[in-house]
Amino acid sequence: MGCDPVSSLAVHAAIASRGVALDLEVAEGSVVALVGPNGAGKSSLLHLVAGLAKPSSGEVRIGGREASTPDHCLPTHRRRVALLTQRATLFPHLSVLENVAFGPRAAGNSPAAARTRALTELEAVGCAEFASRRPDALSGGQAQRVAIARALATEPEVVLLDEPLAGLDVAVAAEVRHTLAARLRGRTALLVTHEVLDLWTIADRLAVLTAGKVVESGPVAELLTRPASPFLARLGGTNLIAGAAVGTDLLEVSPGVVLRGLADPEQPLAVGAAGLASIQPEAISVHLTAPGGSPRNTLAAQVTGIEPRGQVVRVHLAVAGHELLADLTAMSVAELDLRPGAHVWAAVKATQVRLYGR
Repeated sequence: MGCDPVSSLAVHAAIASRGVALDLEVAEGSVVALVGPNGAGKSSLLHLVAGLAKPSSGEVRIGGREASTPDHCLPTHRRRVALLTQRATLFPHLSVLENVAFGPRAAGNSPAAARTRALTELEAVGCAEFASRRPDALSGGQAQRVAIARALATEPEVVLLDEPLAGLDVAVAAEVRHTLAARLRGRTALLVTHEVLDLWTIADRLAVLTAGKVVESGPVAELLTRPASPFLARLGGTNLIAGAAVGTDLLEVSPGVVLRGLADPEQPLAVGAAGLASIQPEAISVHLTAPGGSPRNTLAAQVTGIEPRGQVVRVHLAVAGHELLADLTAMSVAELDLRPGAHVWAAVKATQVRLYGR
């Protein structure tokens, strides 16, 4: 497959009627995840770039070209921008191949060239075998992968994704997530998501929106490990610990502190490279003395906070320079007499630690 065009993106624009004033710059080939509470301005930002909304002041530039100002708005079909949402919205009367070939045909390619391009994109997302099917014969995950192929078949300079995994179940979302990570590598893209794992596996940078403004932006790891906004701090409900791979199933999260886990086969650790450990709060147990028994990760910790959350109590732990969240029963918290400042041991089985390469 040839090299698709890639452009930088600059948004310095306001929409007064929506109460947004957005400032964001995206370098060529960077995937920026957009997060924030509902109504923060994420969709407005996508609409400004796609040409679906016009700024009341400021401008949008794609690849240095003026795309939108209050007096001029380049039509959507001339922007070289692709928009992918959580609904695949494939044309029901066309085959999968014809769906993906539609964009290249509309751009003036010959039928043969459009089909060749479409088949190339379908192969890239693992859906070439479905080329002759109609959309109603596809599963939700298959349909979304075909939608990815259709979006990229137009050779867009910027890809816009509005919660593309939101309508999929967990297992299917994992497959599509890996597909997106591979197909967006080296492309310029904006990804709206509420999933922390999307940030780590798909994006390289992160922008946090609150009340119509970009309040934080920077590398994913930097912002998630040191969140400055309350929303970003709350978003990190899953324990995500960055470190360096010292083995195919070992991640050093601070000098001398190593976590053993199960490496994601789709995104394995590379020794010497950065990696990520993902641990659910309910997988962590807390002990007053170092536990023995079955092999597990045992980490010295200090309680920094206790937060009742309905049926469970969330215990905040400081572990080797990282914060870990453990969800315990109220009875366990009482029996252990946990309180801020207490020194304890946190334990988690290796089978409950997922390791991802970066």
